[in-house]
Amino acid sequence: MTSAADGCARTIIDRLRFSSTTVDLRSASGAVSWLPPVGEDSVIAAPRVVLAERAGCREFAVLQVMLHRLGVPSVRIDTESMPTLRIRATMADGSPSAGGVAVDGRRIEPTVVWTRHLSPRALRGGDDPAAALVRADSWCAFLHQMSALSPAGLPGRGPGRLEQIAGAAGAGVRVPRTVVTTDPRSARAEISSGMVVIKVVDEHFVEPAPGLLVGVFPQIVSRDDLGRRPPLDFPVIVQEHVEHEAELRVYHLAGAVHAFAVDKAAPDALWRDGSAVSIRSVAPPRAAVETVRRLADLWGLTYGAFDLLIAGGDVVFLEVNVDGDWLWFESKAGTSVVSAAAAGMVRALHRTALAGTALHGTATPVTDPPIDLLDFLLLGSSTDLDSHTDRGSVPASWAPMPTSRAGERRRPAQCEDEHKEDDHDKDGHDENIQSENMR
Repeated sequence: MTSAADGCARTIIDRLRFSSTTVDLRSASGAVSWLPPVGEDSVIAAPRVVLAERAGCREFAVLQVMLHRLGVPSVRIDTESMPTLRIRATMADGSPSAGGVAVDGRRIEPTVVWTRHLSPRALRGGDDPAAALVRADSWCAFLHQMSALSPAGLPGRGPGRLEQIAGAAGAGVRVPRTVVTTDPRSARAEISSGMVVIKVVDEHFVEPAPGLLVGVFPQIVSRDDLGRRPPLDFPVIVQEHVEHEAELRVYHLAGAVHAFAVDKAAPDALWRDGSAVSIRSVAPPRAAVETVRRLADLWGLTYGAFDLLIAGGDVVFLEVNVDGDWLWFESKAGTSVVSAAAAGMVRALHRTALAGTALHGTATPVTDPPIDLLDFLLLGSSTDLDSHTDRGSVPASWAPMPTSRAGERRRPAQCEDEHKEDDHDKDGHDENIQSENMR
């Protein structure tokens, strides 16, 4: 049965003529996970990483196991479990890290606080709507402020889409010609490409009811179709459609860069037809690496999932998602390189915090030993990690936020070693990616 909230969201989607899908996380039960386990009523506040995300996501479940194998203690909090938590933070010297935070009677000293997909809309309410809003807002504000006050807080303030386009263009990075308007037809006068992309200004998902996510995905339309679009009572983004040789999802983790080539038939294919999407682990072009690092530094991002195009040898920036998922890309490509890099990044931030160096607000942590062979063996494979994490009732359709343009569906190729990016020149990288994607 369609709920009133779902019906309202779909009315808007129908007006936009966007493709959409619904992901139902209402059956996902929240939990609090401690690794290693710790007893209640701890007398001494122990340094510990804090991870908080939706129960329907699995990134932090895998990351927590990896951190445990690397000797980094952590507590993972699902958003859905927050209303049942007992919290006390002592703001000694103005910092919760100095005074400690008690979580269900267990005292910790946060070294790294990483939140993902944290929204007041995710918390289930009660009979009193006002009380439900106060509860949801208070919990999200608490976690956001704990992240801001901890020695290392992720992801930090992510720039909005318009800030991203303006910032990237100002940094000399190529971006699609963009118009923000309540009348999509008017964009025809400023965009000359035969095809255009229409997308929402904010996130690609709305949550009309806690746990019920309705995706509103980018779409590619012709100029003629754009001319038939009616005016709206809210703004949308209209961009030129950039013809390209390759589409990349590039992850930035404290300076480390890992990339995947994405071959899909439509912008929403990652959600609506994931089996038809080809994902390959690739060595990114040197220009892409430089672009990602430059923009991460510009926006103060330690972590970010960047969507890029390679068009005529140029790097075209589309957008960055500071909450971007990575497990789906890894599973499609048969690798766990981003998970391992995330574990190494958090371990470095944790160690720096233990050393008494505040990192918050910087894009690159103090130098820390990289994940070596022994560490990598301790981390285990993705399959091995799956057996140690609780999947819960995660819908099969739960996948990353699709943000990139459409590309032709092409034959998948053998994964390449992205660790060798510094051993190749720029032309070699471009040729490698283009040759595989033009088949």
